Amino acid sequence: MIKVKYYYNDDFMLQGFCLKGHADYAEIGYDIVCAAVTSNAVAVINSLDKLQKVEFESVIGKEGHIECIVKDAHLANSQLLLNHFQLAIEEIKREYPKNIKILKK
Repeated sequence: MIKVKYYYNDDFMLQGFCLKGHADYAEIGYDIVCAAVTSNAVAVINSLDKLQKVEFESVIGKEGHIECIVKDAHLANSQLLLNHFQLAIEEIKREYPKNIKILKK
């Protein structure tokens, strides 16, 4: 199961996300749920970096773990893309509820 956690600042602005685990929908290389979640995460991180020129507190990308936390000074410029990511993950979860868990703080 992919566990998704969202980070917020003190003003409740979305600051980033963390993904851990594997969807276990199919074997590695054929797992469409993992592919969908991973491609959305990587696309948002790349768009934040290249299109919005935001700076990050941290970016982690390794097997079974993707994390992205935007620096406070860049939160305003990152909200559209981070909210887009959140909506995309909610849609994938709706289709594959056994493979994704959204953690609440």
